[in-house]
Amino acid sequence: MGLNVMNKYLLVFVLAVGFLTTGLANSGFAQTKANSRTEAYYHFSKARMLDDQGQSAQAIDEYKKALELDPNNSLIFSEMAESYLRNNRLREAVDVAQKAIQADRDNIEAHKLLTTVYLQVIGRASAQQPPSTETINNAIHEFEEIVRIDPTERQSFLMLGRLYQIKGERDKAADIYKKFLGVEPGSEEGVTALAKLHMDAGNYKEAVELLESFVKQRPDSDSALQTLGEAYSDMQEYAKAAEAYKRASELDPDNVELKKAEAQALFLADDIDSAGKRYEDLIKVEPEDGVARLRLGQIYRRQMKYDLARQNLEKASQAFPDSIEIQFNLVLLDRDQGRLDEALKLANDLLKKTEKANGRYTEAEKQNRRIFLINQAILNQTLGNYNEAVRTFTEVKGLTNEKDGRVDALIIETYRLAKNLDKALQHTEQALSETPGSRQLQMVRADLVAEKGKVDEGIKALQQLQRGNEEDLDVLSAMVSVYQRAKRFDDAQNVLNRATQRFPNQEQVHFLQGSLYEKQKKYNDAEKAFRKALEIQKDDPAVLNYLGFMFADRGIRLDEAEAMVQKAVQADPTNGAYLDSLGWVYFKQNRFDRAEEYLKKAIVFLSTDSNIHDHLGDVYFKTKRYDEARAEWNKTLQLSTEPEEIDRVKKKLDELKTTKAAKK
Repeated sequence: MGLNVMNKYLLVFVLAVGFLTTGLANSGFAQTKANSRTEAYYHFSKARMLDDQGQSAQAIDEYKKALELDPNNSLIFSEMAESYLRNNRLREAVDVAQKAIQADRDNIEAHKLLTTVYLQVIGRASAQQPPSTETINNAIHEFEEIVRIDPTERQSFLMLGRLYQIKGERDKAADIYKKFLGVEPGSEEGVTALAKLHMDAGNYKEAVELLESFVKQRPDSDSALQTLGEAYSDMQEYAKAAEAYKRASELDPDNVELKKAEAQALFLADDIDSAGKRYEDLIKVEPEDGVARLRLGQIYRRQMKYDLARQNLEKASQAFPDSIEIQFNLVLLDRDQGRLDEALKLANDLLKKTEKANGRYTEAEKQNRRIFLINQAILNQTLGNYNEAVRTFTEVKGLTNEKDGRVDALIIETYRLAKNLDKALQHTEQALSETPGSRQLQMVRADLVAEKGKVDEGIKALQQLQRGNEEDLDVLSAMVSVYQRAKRFDDAQNVLNRATQRFPNQEQVHFLQGSLYEKQKKYNDAEKAFRKALEIQKDDPAVLNYLGFMFADRGIRLDEAEAMVQKAVQADPTNGAYLDSLGWVYFKQNRFDRAEEYLKKAIVFLSTDSNIHDHLGDVYFKTKRYDEARAEWNKTLQLSTEPEEIDRVKKKLDELKTTKAAKK
């Protein structure tokens, strides 16, 4: 610091002493007191100088000398406390700051120093060792003193409100924020703090109303818009969240976190095309961003851009080599590509990696394990490993506390796919003995009874499940399906008429009506019913698939049929029925390579469907691969239970013999 700085300090305090002694010259007592203060200020100024030079121990000694001469000087106590704080001597800093306040209750700097100490202690706390109530109360007291002394201290107001939030006293916190907004009505910080208080309490509607009102007045507030995005995200209104984040990002274009928040909100809003563009932009800025790579992998998989999906998931895995989520997404990618054996191997590895020898899992771990096991079971089911699938579903059942029969329904469906109706019915009876109140299992049982030939018994069981409320729609739908499978179309129509009267605006009713008309070859009526269903629920993949297949099967409006079925496949790329429909559209368009591609993929996911093998046989026949055609048609005969289909395929095989003979 040097001589010049020393001279500066001495000059300041000589002037101060001159001021202090004015009017006291005629008193010997006053002169003595003035001399003491002069010497006190000398030691004080020397302490400040030593502090600036980093000589804290010597500075403390000088502060003590100053206090010996002027023991009630709040300013000296404050500066001494600051010195202790700078050297992380917190206990001494607190003690001395409290003495400063004892000397002068309105010493705002001493109060601020104490808040700094208490906030440091609170900041070092953890979930395992939370801050003590005493520390929080001490901090609250000091901030209350600060805003008492200076009501314009905005940060102290905000911190006081936050401390009441931490303490769980939300009403007091709200009062503080409202008081602050009374002092500064247009405060961005005050509004966002109050909004976050509402959000912490789960009052998202109040938070949104407050923020929406504020951003109308202050559309330039990126902070309020960001908080609005967070509030909408908490409400799971992700499209609105994305819009708020977008507006905030336009105001603060260099804030990458806002762009990430917008991309995530778009992803959760299922606007995967827009989300993909945002994540692609983020990757240009941060190529190693593992989260963005993961999201792009998920998006490209859903867009059926499988090579790009794999590239991004592998890069995400490099960023997070131990990520369970990334590994699970690689399972899903292999599955969607039809690489079922590879997907099953990865799923098995994932389950081994996350298995605990003691069988003790947290609720989150249980949830993850259920998801992994269900996917493993479905892969085994699709591959025809039915016993293994049942074993895995049974393990899932042991990990769930639900008594609604959903897992049992999956086991029953596995037996049905294995064409073992007796075993399916046996398991249903056993599951109902464990969960007699499961309406889902009761409906499954009725359907199985009907499928085994006791149609009226199954219908009667379903009728008994009607309750006179909205749930009856599922019962009526099940009755229609039972009658339709038994080709009792008039009975099916009678039930459907009742369903239409009770549920005229339900898409499901019109879908069933379209299906029933189609089975009776009433194609114009079927189309009207399907169109009505699409008016109610636009782009429903099941409706699009059925209507598109109906057009293709009749060889009409093939371009429209292609567009419809492509949408269905994009919505559910592992649905064997949808893939079959798309393959059949291509067949009718004479695009045999594409037809073969999709029909083969359909068989991967639905290998026991006789219809798909029949269609693939047609492709092989058209492309003069007669041995392959015969193999597929023979497979159709093995799997089919429909007399009409069996007769039709037998005629094809007879025609194939004639064709091959002619070739010779």
